[in-house]
Order: sequence, then structure tokens, then C-alpha cells
Amino acid sequence: MHELTKLMLDNEMDLILVHKRSMKLAELAGLSLAAQTTFATAVSEVARLAVISGEQASLRLGVKSNDTKGWRIFAYLHDRREYSAGTFEAALAHARRLVDDLSIQVNGKGTEIQLYCAVQDSKSVNSDRIHGWKKTFLREPPASPYDDIKRKNSQLQELAERLGQSEQQYKQVTNSLPLLIFSMTSTGRLTYVNQGFTNFLGKSMEELNEESWLRHFHDEDYIDLTRIWADSIAAGLPFKGEGRLRNRLTGSYVWHLVSATPLRDASQEVIHWTGFLADIDVQKGIEQTLRDNEELRQNKSQLETSQQQLADDIGELSRSNTELSQFAYVASHDLQEPLRKIQAFSSMLTEQYGPALDSNAQDIIRRMQMATGRMQELIRGLLAYSRLNTEKHSFHVVSLSALVAEVQGDLETAIRDRNAQIQVDALPVIQGNTLQLRQLFQNLLSNALKFTPSDRSPIVRVNTRTVPADQLPIPIAGKSTSYLEVSVVDNGIGFDDKYVDRIFNLFQRLHGRSEYAGTGIGLAICKKVVDNHGGYLTARSQPGKGATFLVYLPMN
Repeated sequence: MHELTKLMLDNEMDLILVHKRSMKLAELAGLSLAAQTTFATAVSEVARLAVISGEQASLRLGVKSNDTKGWRIFAYLHDRREYSAGTFEAALAHARRLVDDLSIQVNGKGTEIQLYCAVQDSKSVNSDRIHGWKKTFLREPPASPYDDIKRKNSQLQELAERLGQSEQQYKQVTNSLPLLIFSMTSTGRLTYVNQGFTNFLGKSMEELNEESWLRHFHDEDYIDLTRIWADSIAAGLPFKGEGRLRNRLTGSYVWHLVSATPLRDASQEVIHWTGFLADIDVQKGIEQTLRDNEELRQNKSQLETSQQQLADDIGELSRSNTELSQFAYVASHDLQEPLRKIQAFSSMLTEQYGPALDSNAQDIIRRMQMATGRMQELIRGLLAYSRLNTEKHSFHVVSLSALVAEVQGDLETAIRDRNAQIQVDALPVIQGNTLQLRQLFQNLLSNALKFTPSDRSPIVRVNTRTVPADQLPIPIAGKSTSYLEVSVVDNGIGFDDKYVDRIFNLFQRLHGRSEYAGTGIGLAICKKVVDNHGGYLTARSQPGKGATFLVYLPMN
């Protein structure tokens, strides 16, 4: 059976649609005009009964195959009302004379009337043709404004049913998990909780919203959790903490891991938070037992350190492999060699045949050389980024003052051409990788020169100070108790602070290449260098008011 279209029979205006679509079905099946009219009349007669006296009736039109009778078009009318014997027999008798077959079935779900009309040329009916008929009904323009409204309403009802099914499935899944699952706004107002959540706390979501649900944690944990929650909201970062939650039934406190993740819209604005609470009471008991035994405590600490180091190593390897796979096939010798040949041949054309070429041809060659140059620059940038992931990092004593002075020497021509001022504080000596740190400051200083308007002389300041680990913008995993903060401040064009995370990704540019040249790799290299050194890189800026890039490197 192939259903092609469906109608809800609400009022007499629907009878017009019934007749029109019945005619169209008979026409598609190759019936004569007389047979089309006869079939449509029979279907309309039955539909009229449902409109006048039925209850939530619907009509389905389609085509069905029968081994003995071949292909037949059908009209199935379902009415929630149960027709008694003899009900509307005259009208049904008239409809029965107009079609090849008419049957009535009455059960606990209502009444179904089936009308059939044979397709004369059954051999011509196949799946492709039926698919085409279905498309015809889908693409058929509305017969009237009422038809248009009817179709849109049907689509809305279908979407609502699907949404309801999805919501029900989500509830079934979350209710089956051994977790307390919730969703909430940034203000802490709950928008969804699973059954386990309300059972544990002994209150409904509405009751919990009348108070701070975090108040159900132990007083000693409540302060820390609210502080972590406030920091997570301010930074838009995932929330994670631990606390003892009071079970309403037993009155006892049970240790839980609390985790919440921000969900963002297309503009990266946080729209709500989704999270869970996992029972870790047994784990906490084990930890207490381990703390009571000094030897076991030391073994546990060493094991956790090794596991964390292994996890970090695995994570770094995974990230490196993922990133390497993205560009390794591009940044290869096979890609660079054709570019070098294109550059060489275009130079030969200019040198040997330049005078013989018209201005249009010379312009084409010039643009080809520029495009090739940009591609070579992109490949070099990709290879530089790749080496940061794949090469072993050797660390030794590095004088940042000497290193930045060398970078200034490399940029001497650009500094002189732009009449730039570079002011550098006395920089300390740290442990690091010289080549990578040179890439870091080379990109930061060259960006400061590049993104300053041509009518303004660049002024770049490199300042430094020592920052305790607990005063960093975000917590950094590491053993260093203090960090070197190096700030690179310029008077350039600046940018909107909302793009601060985006600018450190590969190929991300905030300006067109026609305005400012570049590949969108430089700041990604900077971030990778700082990550390799166990530090943190961020920026703050306003459009038209310059930018400040902040580098945090561990002092020990």
C-alpha cells in the first residue's frame, strides 16, 4: 500500500479538497475523465457523511497492489465514530455503485470505509511512477487560501507530534540513567529535571525554583559551589565541583560530582546550561580510607600523577594526530614543488617575453605570481604549525630580552618603513624553546605593525610582570607557583572582544585579505607555542583602540 496524500475532514470546505484530490489521483492512474468523476463522486459522498455526522475523521488516498486484482487506487476514510448497522445505508449504497469495491469495518477504534477502483493499465504502474505521483501531490499548489492554511496546519501538527515524541524519548532516557540530570538558566532557574532529581531532593522542579536548589548542599560545600558557579557563568566555561547533597528521604548527606556545560546559540551566546550530579559517595569513602594510611596515600598520589600525565600525553598525541591529519596532505613537498615551478615559469615569461606582452597579459602574470606567493606563504605557515605538534620540544635557558631584540632586528625594515616605535621592558631569563619563542614574538610584533592603519605610526609596548598562579585569568594545570606575564600592547585597529577565542584558531581572520594580508595561521602558532610551554594566551581589545595580547609563561 502506498499512501499519497491525507486530509482531515473538519468542515464542508474540505469536501472541495476531497473531490479535487480524488480527481487528481484518478487522473494520475490513467482513468478516463468519466471514471475520474465517478471515483471522485463516490469518495465525496462518503466524506460528506463524515463531515456531517463524524468525529475527527480523516481521508487517505493512494494506490495498492493485489496479486489477483492488480493495481487499484483507494480511498480510506477513518471515523472515530462507530457506525451502526444501516447507518447512512442509502448514501453508502450509492457510493458502492460508483466504485469497484466498497467495504466497511467497525471496531473499538471507530469506523473505516474503504473504496477501490481498478487501474486499467496495471503494468504501467511501478515504484518510480508512484514516487512521481507522491511528488505531484506534494508540489501541487494550494487550491485556495483555506487549502494553504490547512496544509500549514497539518505540517505544524506533524512537527508538534515529532517534537512530543522526541521530548518523551529524552525523558525516558534521562529517567533511566543513574544520574540526577538537570537544565537551567544562567540565573540558576531550573528548566528541566529528571525523575531521579526530584526523587532524591523530594521536591518538584517548581518548588526547587522557589529557592536556590544549591541550598540542599552541605553548608561547607555551598559556599565553594556558588563561587565556582559564579566564576563559570562569568567566563562561560564548564562548571565542575563536588559537594554533599542532602537526601530528603533519609536526611543524610551524599557526596555528588556536579557538572554543567554551557550550550550556546549561533552567535556563541550562552542560552542555558545542561548538567548532572553523579553519586561519588563510595569513591569519597575510599579516598578517606586512603588518607588514613600514609603509605597508601603516597601510592595513590603517585598513581594519580602518573595517570594524569598519561592522560595528558594521550590527549596531546590525539590532538597532534588530529591536527596533523588535517593539513599533512596539503603541506607536503608534492604541493610545494608545482608552486615553485609556477613561480619560476611566470618569472621567465616576464623576463623573456615581457616586452612582447600587452598590459592585460602582464597583469594576469602578476596576479598569478601573487596568488602563488600567497599559497607558498600558507604552506610555510602550515608546516611551521605542524612542526610545533610533531617535533620533540627541547627546553633550555632562554634570554627573552636577547630574543626580542633579535626579532626586532628581523623586523627592522618594516619598523623603519612604518616609522614604528617599539618599547620593551627588561625581560627575564626563563626555561623554554628558543625557536618556538622566537615564532611567538615574531608573530605578535609583526601583527602589531601590520594591523595599524597606514595613516598612523605604530607604537608597540612590551611590558612584563610576575603573577601568582592563583591570580591567573583561568586555572592552569601545572606545578609552577608563579607565571611571567608578557603583554604586547599596540595602537592598531583593535577588534571586538567577542572574537577573542576565534582569533587563535587556524585560518580565522577578522578582516579581508584586501585590507590586511595574511594567512590566519600566525596567532594559532602563538597559541600552540604557549600551550607547549604550559602557559596561557589571551587578548583584550576594542575596535579602533588597539589590542593587548597577554602571554603567561611558567617561571619554574
